[in-house]
Amino acid sequence: MIKYKKFYLSHIIIAINSIIFILMFLVDKSLSFNVYTLIDFGAKYNPLIASGEYYRLITPIFLHSDITHILFNMYALNILGKNIEIIYGRVKFIIIYLTAGLFGSLGSFIFTKSVAVGASGAIFGLFGAYIYLYISRPNVFNTKFLKNLLSIIGLNLFLGIVFPNIDNWAHIWGLVGGIIISWAIGIKGEKTFSPKKIITQILTVLLICTSLTVGIKINKDSWQYNLFKGIDYLKENKINKAESEFNTGISRNDNVEDFHYYLGHINLSKGNIQKAIYHFEKAIEINPGFTEAKQALDNIK
Repeated sequence: MIKYKKFYLSHIIIAINSIIFILMFLVDKSLSFNVYTLIDFGAKYNPLIASGEYYRLITPIFLHSDITHILFNMYALNILGKNIEIIYGRVKFIIIYLTAGLFGSLGSFIFTKSVAVGASGAIFGLFGAYIYLYISRPNVFNTKFLKNLLSIIGLNLFLGIVFPNIDNWAHIWGLVGGIIISWAIGIKGEKTFSPKKIITQILTVLLICTSLTVGIKINKDSWQYNLFKGIDYLKENKINKAESEFNTGISRNDNVEDFHYYLGHINLSKGNIQKAIYHFEKAIEINPGFTEAKQALDNIK
């Protein structure tokens, strides 16, 4: 009699991540992708999310920046995913994974400005599912297992502090999101729509909506958003709107050479030569190696 290995949803997720990674490699021709490739494939990029591309809160869960990144995360998913799927069931497992990933992206959206990708927020959500299991069924774990679990979580959060390129806010929010959504739906066999669960589910949705609203407000009030929108308006030939965005951005951070560079060109196009010279010189003062600003200034003089 032939025995078949049990099939897990985590294997499908690993396969999806791997296929996307291969596609990114075919585009980028590298095993360490540049930021433009990441954004094109759906990375968490705050200005685009604040502009309405909310799908970027989910797509980063399936993207990775380099070969080490994907190998580490998929290894962790393979270990944690199977057990959580057995404990919670397939449907609840995928709900926990995606919701925790969403929470991770929201945490990153609110607290960090950098482009971000990775399944680690969702994977930390699986740690959160273990924590809820201990809270609801404390006799399931022995003390040693719990200590090991907390040690792994603590070590990973510590590494996020030591290495600045690790998005610790995504990890923390993914962990919290995993606990909350596990609480909201329960383990396999628990009624998903009991009165207490429904209240928790409503609160979870409200927390997600509130976090998104706060994140949009924070990011729309940032100079990075002004720069993004200004460039976007330039592409649409909306010069006055672009100028307004760049001036607002300068009021928030006068040490960004791109604001002055674009304002130099805008004033030049309007015939404001002295203002154009001022902005090009300011851009060069901020960044002495700004070749394009030097060329623009030389053309005027």
